[in-house]
Amino acid sequence: MTKSLPWLAAALLLTTGCEKAQKAQEAYSNLSKLSEAGKKLETTMEEAKDRHAERVQKGDTLSLPYKDLENYLPAEVSGYTAAAPSGQSMRTAGMAFSSAERTFTRDTAEVKVSIVDYNGANQLFQGASAMFSLGLESEDDESLTKEAKLDLSGVKGSETFRKKTGGADITLAVGDRFLVTISGTKQPDLTLVETVAKSMDLPKMAKL
Repeated sequence: MTKSLPWLAAALLLTTGCEKAQKAQEAYSNLSKLSEAGKKLETTMEEAKDRHAERVQKGDTLSLPYKDLENYLPAEVSGYTAAAPSGQSMRTAGMAFSSAERTFTRDTAEVKVSIVDYNGANQLFQGASAMFSLGLESEDDESLTKEAKLDLSGVKGSETFRKKTGGADITLAVGDRFLVTISGTKQPDLTLVETVAKSMDLPKMAKL
């Protein structure tokens, strides 16, 4: 029994050492991922600045008039009744915004689509837009949040489904300029808000 103690101690020491090495490796891996995420965020923000600089060179420094923005709202959502679009343009403290939205209803269910043009306040938008490139994902008993993968150039975002209430939301940064939000109530999943997003001319908006 006494002779086995050194071997037991060695085994315990080896196990402890392996566990520490594994934890150190996991910590290093997490740090590496954070570093990569930071670099990706920085790159995305630089690209957004470059796109804005290109627009400035062309003299495109203002947000679209809200009536023009309304033209990018979906005309219909299958099975829902469309309300008239509405919007506004606003200028304050050297910044300019324009927005447009439209609501679709079916019984007590609702889908709301909104577009905000941040071209006249680009600095406020760059950070929020860049965050979508990180691909945040989370899930618990209440909700599921994941990257919105629409496979459209110049479009990135996230989507959230609230499991207990049936709330579905997709938020998209388009062309490092527009923020598009589609919210649905009483939904079984994210399918409808994704379908509505794909029905919009987001590729054209991304090129503006």
